[in-house]
Amino acid sequence: MRQRTGTGWVGKIRFLRGRPVLAIGLSALSLLLVAGVIFFVTSPRSGARAGSLSALRGSGATPSPAPSIANPGLGATPPIGNPASGSFPPYGNPASGAFPPSGDSASPSGPYPPYYAPASNGSPVTTFSIDCRLPVYAGGPGSGGFIVFPGGSFIADPRSAVNLPSSSPGATPTPQPGPGYGPNFTGLTYDHQYSRWLPAPTNWVSPDGSHYAYAGTDGIYIVNVADGSQTEVGQGHAWALVGVQNAGVYANNPGQPGLWLFPFSGGSRSVSSAGYWQAVSATAAYGTTTSAVPQGAANAIIRLDLSTGAITDWFTREGKQSSVLGVDAQGNVIINLYFLNNSGSEIWIATGPTSASAIAGRAYFGFQANGTAVADSHGIWFAGYGSTIYGGSTSGVALYVPGRGLYFMSGIGGQLAGGCD
Repeated sequence: MRQRTGTGWVGKIRFLRGRPVLAIGLSALSLLLVAGVIFFVTSPRSGARAGSLSALRGSGATPSPAPSIANPGLGATPPIGNPASGSFPPYGNPASGAFPPSGDSASPSGPYPPYYAPASNGSPVTTFSIDCRLPVYAGGPGSGGFIVFPGGSFIADPRSAVNLPSSSPGATPTPQPGPGYGPNFTGLTYDHQYSRWLPAPTNWVSPDGSHYAYAGTDGIYIVNVADGSQTEVGQGHAWALVGVQNAGVYANNPGQPGLWLFPFSGGSRSVSSAGYWQAVSATAAYGTTTSAVPQGAANAIIRLDLSTGAITDWFTREGKQSSVLGVDAQGNVIINLYFLNNSGSEIWIATGPTSASAIAGRAYFGFQANGTAVADSHGIWFAGYGSTIYGGSTSGVALYVPGRGLYFMSGIGGQLAGGCD
């Protein structure tokens, strides 16, 4: 017959007395558990927390709940410092430290001016207050329209379906191809003076809006906007247009150094036999000494005085390559500076051979220009890509306002077709 050892705790104790080794092991385990509990209760962290809670209870205060983290993607209130609230400075990239970031060490201006970035959805968080229409186009005849400020809405304009003239005196011109839009399209400009669209990019239209030009295989064709009449100059030769000013058309031989002026009334004049020119103002042309430099090498921007023919070294930065984006309202050159280590780019304005300022840049955060800059009474307009305040980037247009900074004005992309009027 099996002997019962008893029930309950008494039975368990009698059972252990009969097995001394097992009893010793369980006793040791019990001691370890008790020691762990004592250590946890009397640890410095637990004591500090207990003290803090006691102090709060003694003062009658209520412990603050844990802060909630808003998800900006769900429309919650953005972090403090977002200029969407209208009362804060430009929002800084928390991963980058202070904002705006430091400019090029060679810049006498030091850091960039403030950059008012777009929000995550591409819309501007704050805009420079203006009342005007900015002409833009998407890529072909009929793709033009206006970004209307304030508000930034887009209105398409069917009147932008314009083409180059189909004939010229004595010949049928074959225009130079535009930037990827086919052989019969060079760009669009809205001529505020005559309230019409022109089939040419902004730098091929005279500042007063009275003429535009385009180049064919056998000459340059100058169009009078008022009556549509054409004049052919530089016959029997292919030319590359540099720009159009009120004095006439500036062009060069494709792939060869030098600059020529073709007045609207006819004739021609050699301005210089040197240089590869990218933009022209009323008083100067800007370009480079050579047509290109080896990969990884820096280059320089030079200035040609149109009245004297004198050429001056104007701008260079070690470890960077420069190209001309355009000229501002004062005729100063606007430069795109590309970092040879692929870390980013900057936009500069050079007013003299020893005087230049970085106005914007993009490495991890900022704005990258794409296409020709356009100056007007508000400042300088750029099309390109802007970093958003929560990461990523979006295309759109930005306005540089001297003395204030660079404003991302609209998330509507495209190419600029003139100033805002």
